[in-house]
Amino acid sequence: MGPLTPDVADLIVAILAFAFVFAIVGGVLIPRITKVLADRHDALEGGFDRVGRLEEEIREAKAELVRETADARREAARIRQDAVDEGAEAVAEARGEAGRVRDELVAAGRTAIAAERAAAEVVLHAEIGIIATELAAKIIGEQLGEFTASGDTVTRFLAEVEARDAAKSGAAEAADA
Repeated sequence: MGPLTPDVADLIVAILAFAFVFAIVGGVLIPRITKVLADRHDALEGGFDRVGRLEEEIREAKAELVRETADARREAARIRQDAVDEGAEAVAEARGEAGRVRDELVAAGRTAIAAERAAAEVVLHAEIGIIATELAAKIIGEQLGEFTASGDTVTRFLAEVEARDAAKSGAAEAADA
């Protein structure tokens, strides 16, 4: 029996062995291999889908972070501007208060100066009268006690001097205007 003419018994055993192996491979192994390949395909496709979803979630999270950061920056800028405005208001209030206190101090000083000047004028008027009388007595060579006692002459003279000074001041102010 040669290779081209097989023995029938060998042929039947080979066909049965082939059918048995085909049945085992086709019935058991191919479905398992197909299932494993399908599971791997699903895992890969599902992994790609999950990666796509994760990438989308990452983009959304990044966009949300950018929005929150921008909101935080705007809030910080608003708070800084409010602080600057409040500081400017506080400075303006302090300057206004300082100006008011300064004006009060200046007014009080002017009032005190005016009072001291009036007191000094009263004392000086009395002394000027006495000094002028003594000087006139020395020039004339006689005592002028009665003249000093009346005091009206010195008071009238000083009033005339003040009136002339006031008239000159009024004319100077009119010329300046």
